[in-house]
Amino acid sequence: MKPFYYLCDFPERKNAGKNFVTECPKCGKKHLYISKTTGVFHCFSSGCDFKGKLKDFWEERPSYNSSFTGTAGDKFMGTHYPTHNIRQERESGNGSGKATSEVPMIPEDYKKLPPEVFSKIKPLTDDPETKDQNQLAARRYLADQGISLKTAIEARIGCLMHRCYGKDEDNKSTGTMYHCIAYVNFLNGQPVNVKYRSCDPSTIKATDEGETTGREKAAGYTKFWSQDSPTTPCPPYHIDCINPLKVAEETVPRLIITEGEKDVLTLREAGYHYVISVPNGAASDLSKSFEAFEPWMNQARDIVICGDIDLPGRTLVKHLTDYFGERCLLTTLPGDCKDISDVLATYGIEVVHEIIESARPQHTADIVTVSERANGILNVLHGEYDHGYDVGYGPLTDHVFHPTDQGGLIIETGVPNSGKTDFLNDLTCRLMAKTGRYVCYLSFEVPDKDKHIAHLVQLMLGKVNTANYTQEQLKPIISFLDSHMVHLDLHEVSPTPNNIIARADMVRRTLPLKYLIIDPYLFMEVETNRYNTETQAIKAMLTQMQAWGRTNNIWVIIVAHPRKLTKLNGKNELEEIDMYTIAGSANWANLADFIFSISRINRQDSNYTRLDMLKVRDQDLCQTGSVLYVRQTCGRYDERESEEQVIAEAQGKVMSKDHSPWISLIES
Repeated sequence: MKPFYYLCDFPERKNAGKNFVTECPKCGKKHLYISKTTGVFHCFSSGCDFKGKLKDFWEERPSYNSSFTGTAGDKFMGTHYPTHNIRQERESGNGSGKATSEVPMIPEDYKKLPPEVFSKIKPLTDDPETKDQNQLAARRYLADQGISLKTAIEARIGCLMHRCYGKDEDNKSTGTMYHCIAYVNFLNGQPVNVKYRSCDPSTIKATDEGETTGREKAAGYTKFWSQDSPTTPCPPYHIDCINPLKVAEETVPRLIITEGEKDVLTLREAGYHYVISVPNGAASDLSKSFEAFEPWMNQARDIVICGDIDLPGRTLVKHLTDYFGERCLLTTLPGDCKDISDVLATYGIEVVHEIIESARPQHTADIVTVSERANGILNVLHGEYDHGYDVGYGPLTDHVFHPTDQGGLIIETGVPNSGKTDFLNDLTCRLMAKTGRYVCYLSFEVPDKDKHIAHLVQLMLGKVNTANYTQEQLKPIISFLDSHMVHLDLHEVSPTPNNIIARADMVRRTLPLKYLIIDPYLFMEVETNRYNTETQAIKAMLTQMQAWGRTNNIWVIIVAHPRKLTKLNGKNELEEIDMYTIAGSANWANLADFIFSISRINRQDSNYTRLDMLKVRDQDLCQTGSVLYVRQTCGRYDERESEEQVIAEAQGKVMSKDHSPWISLIES
């Protein structure tokens, strides 16, 4: 034996993907694997454990590497590292701020099974003449599970008589001796733990007619366990299958994780090589169990989780999904099978293949497939979809504003005193009266709620003076409004986006809310600081409002003021309002589904209001454009085709107006 080795010391090496395989100078067997990229080498012959790092690859490094490449091998060859990269964690609960050091485990930390334990385990053989009852009991059990003797021998399964216990047995000293199979777990080619599983039949059923096996078939087997493991926690069973020195590929395309060791055998029987099981079944602490092997698992592109369908099994699947995140693919088992081993025994290998190959990512509403929407797509192609509804003004308004019940974000803007709130009162009153939609107001501009609701009654009637109406005449309208609107006042909480949505959600859960009016944004409280600018805060608020609206099919209308407008070329005229003149952020324009501005035009020959629809996200039902309105004294707005019509009306021409009470349009 030499103190150091170079790559040239192994001239007869063979390529094995990203590694070399050659003869071990210690044991003489051709089980020495050498990493081409790191120079780490390890002999996987049981009992040898020759390991290290080629001197060609030696280098001084300032930090400790917990991956397989270069840890124990460097210590074996005497390489010195200046410091360890020690994880610092604060002691919890003492408030002292004292730091404690914790070094993560690496694969070389696992101790080998003691010789006295390992020597008791008999390797399975395929000797057809054997009379050994342990061999025969193990063969019978495996055959009834659908696992061939060849697969079991390749997995280095053992057998013996051993003392095992049931899961409810408290006193381990009273365990019973059973025929057992032994799941010996190898790490870096060395046995590091073993789990014993009793394989004695618990019930027997007669063989089917025509069966030529010459023996009765076991209908069930005892389920008693014990284990020997000199290191805690145990490593995952079959973990050596993804040992970087044994993996030829640059990337493991798919690693399957099961709950138990038998499931690993099942999947090996089905031809899957990269399969491991969690160390302690559904009760495993994943962070501790996988800590030493994270670099190994990082080789895997996808993690297929093949768990049991009982409650502990589903809980483990959830924990594994949380641990591995977006790499996870989940399997679906037949309803009459508890685990993948049941699938093999009941339906055979082809169904096992089908289950593994059809593993899919965890379902999330964030990912929409075509198949999920097939019926909806066909409905659209046949014209069967939400075509929106008229808001109650007429065809000119419908051309620029024709909403559906999808919900989303609507922004209204305009200079101060342009009639934004006044127009919204008319719009929302029409939505209630003519379409039956439910409206929630958060109106900072109208603190007197009685006056606001009284104005909506006047709009319903089309009258300014309602003093001559009796209580009996007015109560039906008030009752209608009571069933179609509500106010938020926010005396108990500040008007943050979260609080507004929380209060609106209280309305939504009990009432058919379709519109939430926030008038104006100026009074909302969004969090800004050195790390969160006004632009970022507005984007977050708009995104939150839009997402809530779309999720719940509610239109959120926010009134937002423009920034200070500049004068045009020194004239007394101001620049035109557009999507990007709204104060605070360009995200108003980016995130809104509709944006419209309201302007009051005061001329010597006429006065009118203009609505400019500045943005329409879905232009299938309406487009951008402008509509002119003449305001009635009661607050109703009547659309007009042109300025000429407005001027003619101002000069006395009789034009159509919406005078009729809207209460009569409401279906009882």
